[in-house]
Parts: sequence; structure tokens; C-alpha cells
Amino acid sequence: MKKLTMFLMIIFLVCGCSNNKSTESYINSEDEYVAINYPITNINVLDDAISSYVNRIYYNFKNMKSSNIPELNISYTYKEINENIINVSLQTEIITDKTINKIKTFTYNKTNDKFLTMEDLVQDLDGLDYEVKKELLEKYQDADMDYLSNVSYDYFTIDDENLTLYFNPAEIKSKHDELIYLDIPLDSLKLLIDIDKTEDNDIYLSIKKRNVSLDDKVVALTFDDGPSKYTNKILDVLKKYDACGTFFLIGNKVDFYGDVLKRMLLEGSEIGNHSYDHKLLTRLSKADFQKEISKTQDAIKKVTGFTPTLFRPTYGGYTNILKSYTDLKFVLWDVDSRDWQVKTKDKIIKNILPNVKSGSIILMHDNHEYSLNALEDVLKSLKNQGYKFVTVSELLELKKLRESE
Repeated sequence: MKKLTMFLMIIFLVCGCSNNKSTESYINSEDEYVAINYPITNINVLDDAISSYVNRIYYNFKNMKSSNIPELNISYTYKEINENIINVSLQTEIITDKTINKIKTFTYNKTNDKFLTMEDLVQDLDGLDYEVKKELLEKYQDADMDYLSNVSYDYFTIDDENLTLYFNPAEIKSKHDELIYLDIPLDSLKLLIDIDKTEDNDIYLSIKKRNVSLDDKVVALTFDDGPSKYTNKILDVLKKYDACGTFFLIGNKVDFYGDVLKRMLLEGSEIGNHSYDHKLLTRLSKADFQKEISKTQDAIKKVTGFTPTLFRPTYGGYTNILKSYTDLKFVLWDVDSRDWQVKTKDKIIKNILPNVKSGSIILMHDNHEYSLNALEDVLKSLKNQGYKFVTVSELLELKKLRESE
């Protein structure tokens, strides 16, 4: 029997203290394409405002008429400006017979339980007002002049370099469908608050070996739509059965779960790209598709130092043209748990176990508790049948070696 030692590059980092932040995720593709992701900060006032806004958007979306399958995407950015101030933005895209883009931002001060406005952040508003109106007129000449004479700064985000101001197209009465925004460098402003700069982590590489025979029965478990509040528990179960998984992650959730990503790699699992916002990719332009890819690659590398080589298309939808837009390897599956649809442990197990063969790639999701509940029985049964668990990259390499014999 020929033996093969397979190597998995692991990123070793010293994990910081965990926090209680998490994300809420709802993804559906039965009669609509919906991907809703937003943060749970455990600050009641802020969380209530965010969830109320999301629920209102979804309710309005459900009542829209469309001749095509409608699509709703809600994604977010989250920034701790300093130890007291949090900035959250929710970006919404609705596709029915037309495309609607809108944004909502929340800037919250924990010390006084107050939502902040631009007056709380910038000292020289007159100077800001002049520059903003000038740039808006230059960039969007079709915009409504009455609106521009009295610009409001209701929607904004802050990162380490820029204050970004957003204007919903409907408000500015521009013919542009996309969100209108301006980046104002922080060093050009007199700020009334301090900005904490993001510090880079030191990254240490080590190698983990997995011994696999060419004749072994192997299977690759894959988990989409994470990370989530259930991912650590999934990793607990995988560790218990000396198993690994390939986790196809949504980019806008990565920052919230940095320690979880590090743990994935440390324990021998693999990370893949599942787009940044979980949009239906076949509706995107080349530039928008590549942006979904690159933003996720950057987010994962920033947190872990690891750069994914695998990509799983959202909703399993892709074209050969889309594949030509990236060097990432597209990965589908041959065993579908349909966990998001059947929603019970027994049905998930029934969808998986009778259909597995050596070389199978199993599709599950790590943002549902019922998927977690089914996982241990799946692993126990497959292990009793003599299966070994490998990452998708290892499985693909094994297939190449077998075909070359």
C-alpha cells in the first residue's frame, strides 16, 4: 500500500482575548435570493436600532413586486473607533425589476448612550461643508441643486484614514443607482474624537502533517456562510473525531471572528472564499465580481496571514466566464445536506450518509444550530465506516495522484 504524507500550511498566531460580539445571518434561496448579515454588539440600544432597521427593510422587500426572482443583500462594516465609540454601517442592495441601493449608519458612544452626529465628530463643519458640496457638484452634475444647498451628513463611516460620507441616490435625486460617497482624509479634518489605529499582528508559520494513503477512503466536509456563533462548537466536534473541514467564509463577517479563523488553521482545517456579501454572482459585472473576491481575500489575510486558493460560488451559481475572472479554484459538492432547508438533525443525516462515497465533498453550513446538532452523528458514522477526513485541497491533490497512477 502506497503511503502519502500530505502537508497543510498552518498559520500560528497568538490569539487575543475573545469578546462577546457575534453576527446574525439569514440566507435563503427558495423563492428569493436573500443574504442578510449584521452585527450583534451586545449593546441593547444599538442592537435594537440595527435589528429594527433590518426588519423594516426585509418587510418592505417581501412586499415588492418583481417579474424576476427578487434579491436582497444586507451587508455591514463594523469599526471600533476608540474604546468608547462604535461605528456600524448597513449597506442594502435590492434587485427586483430595478436596482435599489441604500445605506444606514450608526455611530454610538457607550459612555453617554448617545448616537453621534457629525457635529459631535468634526470641529470645522463649515470647512467640511464647502469641500463636500464642491466635490459632489464635480462628481454628480445631475444631482438636485436644492439638496446640495443644504447637505446633511446623516450617513458616515470612519476608518484609520478616511471619514466616508454617504448619500442615498434617491435623496440626492441623482440618476446613479449606486451609492454616492466621498472619502475625506482624516488628516484634513479637525476631529473632536480620537481614532484608535489598527495594529498588525505578528504571524508565525508552522507546518502540520496529515498522513493519508492513496488507498484510504477519504471525504471532505465543507461549511458555507460562516463564520458564526456556532463555528467554535463545530470545531470542537471536528477535533473530537480527529476531523477537519474546509470553511467557505463570507468576507464581511471575518473581522468579528478573528480568533475562530486562527483556530481553524491551527487545528488543521482550511479556509476558502465565499464572496464578501453573498450576492448572486451571475448578476454581477466583472469588476463587481472581482471586488467580492478581493475584499474577502484581503479580510482573511489581514486576520490570519493565510491567503485562500479555493472559492465556492454563492447559491452554487456560476458561469465559465466568471471562472475566468479569478485564479481561485471553484469548488462545488456532490453530497448536499440541504440543512438550511430541512432544518432537522435526522433529515440532514439522511441527506448525507447514504450518498457519501470515497472522494465526496459534503456541503453543510455553519450558521445553523441544526447543522451543528447533526455533525457529530455524521462524523461518528463515517469514521466507523473507515473514512478519513481531509481538506478540499488535500482531496483534490489525492485525486490528481490517483489519476496519474
